[in-house]
Amino acid sequence: MRLAIPNLDQEGQVHQTGIGFINLLGTDLFSVLNDWLEKSQGADWLTQYRKSNFVYQNYNFNDPSNLLKELLRNSESPLRQPIREVTEPKNRVAFFNRLQVILEDRNDWVHHNSTFTPENLKTLILNVYPVAQNMSLELLGECDYFLPILDGIEPDVPQTEDLVVPSTGSKTESEWVKAIQKVMPENEIAVGTLVEEKFLEHSYVLHLTGEVRNRKTDELLSIVRPDFSQSIGALMIARKPSGGRLRITKKGVVVAYFEDHWGYLASVEVDQWFPDHLMHFV
Repeated sequence: MRLAIPNLDQEGQVHQTGIGFINLLGTDLFSVLNDWLEKSQGADWLTQYRKSNFVYQNYNFNDPSNLLKELLRNSESPLRQPIREVTEPKNRVAFFNRLQVILEDRNDWVHHNSTFTPENLKTLILNVYPVAQNMSLELLGECDYFLPILDGIEPDVPQTEDLVVPSTGSKTESEWVKAIQKVMPENEIAVGTLVEEKFLEHSYVLHLTGEVRNRKTDELLSIVRPDFSQSIGALMIARKPSGGRLRITKKGVVVAYFEDHWGYLASVEVDQWFPDHLMHFV
């Protein structure tokens, strides 16, 4: 975690966190692009590129403004090559459009053209998220940590291959789980039971209101599945009153983080969940 958690009531602290996200995007993205180019073109690729044009003689590509402008305005830039390598052709226009949005965000935050509220910080992170995900940036960790906080939810321990014991546990959550288990159908897995199946790439947030949000697109289940979302959300928040991150398996098993592991929360059918997330596995 490379950023301090701001007091969300202090505009100045929110502003500094936003600037920190933008700066980390610049350094992380250039690091990934540079590593790829050093492997494909040699360790001196940047030196040679700077020699090709006097403009680049003292250019700092770790600066997010410089890097984003280079990627957006120079179609022949070698820095575009790694992006083309990892981004499907049909998604490239959307990727570069996203970079344009981030550049505009950067200008607003740096030049104080915005109000620095938690909601605007969340918007900034959601704009950065697809780029961080597509390019496998370290910044994805900061995004995953801050989004639940901005939703009013305590952050979860990230998913790992092995069980992780967090610094604190929730006795209240354990009591809720035990109470729920007493009234569950006999043929259903007990809430909180360790799930060891591989999760799909999708990630969600269970809000304290029972709303379920797709973290990648910011879609709400209540919008895309209005007939089912209320009952599903009510069931999940009853079983996990603290809310938090959700994952899902290809069999429709929804899991949440319980103290020290990813455990069973509920099971959903294809037509009860976000479109296309499960249909390929039926």
